[in-house]
Amino acid sequence: MADINKRQYLKYAGASLAALSLGVGGKLAADGTLQSSVKETTEVTPAANPGTEAAPEPILGPAGVGDILDYERDDYGNIEFDWVYLSFETEDGDIDLDDVGVDLETHLDDGDAEFTVEDSEVYVDLEVTDFGEMVELDIAFRDEYISFEFEYGDVEFESDGGGYHFEDDRRDVEYRGRYLDFEFEEDSLELEIKGAIRLELEMENGLDFEYADGRIAVDLDETELEYAGEDVLFEWEWRGGNHGYGQKHSEDEFEARRL
Repeated sequence: MADINKRQYLKYAGASLAALSLGVGGKLAADGTLQSSVKETTEVTPAANPGTEAAPEPILGPAGVGDILDYERDDYGNIEFDWVYLSFETEDGDIDLDDVGVDLETHLDDGDAEFTVEDSEVYVDLEVTDFGEMVELDIAFRDEYISFEFEYGDVEFESDGGGYHFEDDRRDVEYRGRYLDFEFEEDSLELEIKGAIRLELEMENGLDFEYADGRIAVDLDETELEYAGEDVLFEWEWRGGNHGYGQKHSEDEFEARRL
């Protein structure tokens, strides 16, 4: 990525992962537009001897920026993908993602999700249970932290007390901190964090959240996931189905590209 550095790239990715169409691939230019950087395949020319009809053969080198990466699919359509330190697996709509300092698991039938991020400055621990009826969130940037719980309409909020604005209107909460701004609205069941870390969570529709911290970006919408890590960006979608004798069959769509 000669045009911008990794942090700038993921800043754009976090702002709108949908703009990073994996069907196009490539990198972001300084103006935020997506530029294709997929390398063209180089072919070997046929032998020079007269009458030779040898077909050209591609020269395949290491994966370059923007190149599509390989993955595995089992007989039921589930996906298994590994690249550098990233591991991603699916099973009947459930997902399990492990990356450096990142873990994401979902259980579609129960409406549960667990998401953790941990590095030198960022800590996030998010648990969503029973399709958003219960939410626990602990989030910290440097020495500022926020703890939030929502359980069947009851709300608990706690911070380190270093913020400069706090407002509590029944179960609505608004907080302005040094690095993190927090807002929760009971009527819409929406939670938003802005600042050094961006997190948007909508609880009316179950597993639906977006997250970005300058290193990684995640966009999860029930059975669709877009993820931008440090080395790879991928998109996954599950459409469900059955496969004889009551067995579930995944109609997973998946594509990954190297950053």
